[in-house]
This record gives sequence, structure tokens and C-alpha cells, in this order.
Amino acid sequence: MANDNTGEIVIHQLDGRALPQRRARGSAEPVDARLLRTIAAALPADMPPVSALGVETALEAMADATKAAIAADLDCFVAWCVEEKRLPFPADPEDLVRYLRHLEAQGKKPATLSRRMATLASAHRLVGLGHKIGLPTDHPMVRNALRANRRRKGAVQRQAAPLRFGGALDEHGEVKGFTITALLEACGGDAQGLRDAALLSVGYDAGLRVSELTAAAVKHLEPQPNGSGLLAIPRSKTDQEGQGSWAWLSPETMRRVQTWLVQSGIEDGPLFRRVGIDRRRARAAVPPQSYQSIPGNTRHWQERLRGAPAVQAKVTYTIGELPLTRQGVCAIYRRIALAAADAGLVEITGDKLFEALAALSTHSLRVGLTQDLFAAGEDGAGIALTLRWSSPATALRYGRKLAVRSNAASRVLSKVRR
Repeated sequence: MANDNTGEIVIHQLDGRALPQRRARGSAEPVDARLLRTIAAALPADMPPVSALGVETALEAMADATKAAIAADLDCFVAWCVEEKRLPFPADPEDLVRYLRHLEAQGKKPATLSRRMATLASAHRLVGLGHKIGLPTDHPMVRNALRANRRRKGAVQRQAAPLRFGGALDEHGEVKGFTITALLEACGGDAQGLRDAALLSVGYDAGLRVSELTAAAVKHLEPQPNGSGLLAIPRSKTDQEGQGSWAWLSPETMRRVQTWLVQSGIEDGPLFRRVGIDRRRARAAVPPQSYQSIPGNTRHWQERLRGAPAVQAKVTYTIGELPLTRQGVCAIYRRIALAAADAGLVEITGDKLFEALAALSTHSLRVGLTQDLFAAGEDGAGIALTLRWSSPATALRYGRKLAVRSNAASRVLSKVRR
């Protein structure tokens, strides 16, 4: 395919190879091995034998992300125990209270403290501790320390900046900053831009977690006669057993997805992948030089003797085989948001622009859809069911202010209190 402005454009997929991946930080050690290594190093020498079958089945029941989080949290606790000369297993309740105060002094949030205690509870259960005398994390002293921390710090969690739709859904004129409408307008028409637009549209319509978005595959799409589509979600954070669920995709999103698939040549496998871009600038023809005119110390004098033909500008897009990573998705959101700001599609400048960019995360689309549904008058139970939240309370946490417009008081009193 040719283009008068950029010269030749080539799009091809890798055949049995993967695009170069950024090296992950730390070791490539499997998560199971890392978790077991951390626990084994912390167990006392006189620890009774641990059931290998029990550990194996416990690990099989956990998601990889859960095991990675436990390993990371446990590393921090073991490091503190080494420094304080305390025994990690079995943990003493007084030591856990001291550890909580240490975390609070570091500025950790109440949610982080609660998660660290849940991690230690899981680790104790994994090695068979706590069955007879109870878990040290359940001791009243520890629970009181957590409650005291929440009283001092408050339990409100910092949430991801929402990426709401804006445009037609912004009848109250309240959506400020980045919106899906602005980001879609900032997406280019090349292979990368088509992928980005499809990624944003699918992520917003379906309210996908990043793990669900990166796991989306061509076989999960089911076009409908009216132009809309269904996306199968085989597994999610709240569906570790893989019962599966479905999400609705608008006709606009299905058109964007189909355009991306046609342009990229993807027929099966991951829906969203890395796009490598190789830009080669145009170069004018170089006429051959006479032998006498070439200085004696010139390197590659043979090339100057022969001359070189003109080179047309060429852009090569290489579509990878592997799905995007969590970090890749976040980088895409921020790159498009910056392009939207540069194009004047949003009114954010200066320090506020960098703050708004930093606040975007892989959760922003999901939070944005949740808030848009609350703003449209939908109830928390329906939103939780649609977006696969674990409970309506979770959905309400992201749309607490907007949910007031459709609560019982607003529905009843709006008819008489004018």
C-alpha cells in the first residue's frame, strides 16, 4: 500500500517470532518458586513437616497475580523481621502490631495494611500454621491496631482517574479533563492508531479490567445482526473458576475492531498486540563521483564512486504475536492522552496536565464507565452485575457522588421539591 505523504507503508506479522520485549524487572523466576523460596527461608529450623500435597493444592487454587502479590508482601515482612530480629513464622501478634506501626510510619495506606495482614494469613495457612491455635492475624490486638489505623487515617482509597465518555453523555457539563471522546479523536489512522482506538472502545464498552483486556482474543468476539457484538470473558478477577461471562460491544466499537483486524491481518489469537514501527526517511539520489574527486582518506569510497539511487520514505508496521502487557496498556492510554492535549482536544495545561496523565491507569476505563452509568441513573446492583464487580458496594465506591442523583430521595423528592 502506498501513500503520497509518507511513501510506502508496509504491514506484516511476525512469522513464529515475537517482537523484542522489554526486560521485566527482577528475576524471571516462576511465581510459585519465588513464593515457596520466600516462605522456606522464613520458616524456623524446628518447623514440623509441611504437607507437600497441601501446599501444591493451595497454590493451584490461587491466581498467579495473587501468588505474586503474596510473595512481594511477604518479602517486605521477612525483611522487617530480619532487621528487628523477630521470627516470621509463626508470627507473634505483638510483632504484627509493631509491623503495622512501622508501615504506618512509612505512610502506607489503611488498605495496604489490611492487605499485608491478609497476605500473612494466607502464608500461615499455606504452611499449615494456625489450624489449632488460630491465625495470629486474627488476634484482637491486631484487629484493634487495624481499626485504630483506619480511625487515624480514614479508609477512603485513592482511585484511578476516570476516563468517562464525555460528548453525548455529558449533559450536565461536568466531565472535565480527559475523555474517551477526546482520546478516540486523537488516535491516528495508521496501524498503531487503529489498534489504540479499538483498544479504548472495547475497554470502555465492556468495562474491562486490564487482565480481561489483554486476554481478549479474536475467538471471543461474537458479532450480532444489528452491528453490535458480544465479547466472551472466560475468566476474571471475580471468576477464578472460569465460569465465564459476556460483555456488550457497541456497533461503533465493532467497526473499530473490524478495521483493526483487517488492517493488521490478525485472524486468530490475541486481539490487542504490540505494533512495531520502523520509519525510514526519504533520501535523494547521490550521483556517482569521479575517482579523482574523492579524498584519499574517505571511507566507503566505492559507494561514492558508484553513487546511490533515491530512496523512498517507508514505514513498516510489524504486528507481534504476544498480547499487550499491563504496563503497555497504561503507556498507550497516557501516550494518547498526551496527544489529545497537544492537539487541543482537552483543556489541561502546565502542571495539571502532568498530574492528570500520572493519574491515568489501566483501571481508568472501568471507573469511567461506572461513573457514566451512575450519572445516567442506573442503580448500583445493575452496574455491579454489568461490570462484574464483586458487590454493589464496590461499584458505589467509584460512583458515590453520582449515585446520589438516582437514589430514593432524589427520585421521590424531585417531584415535589421544586
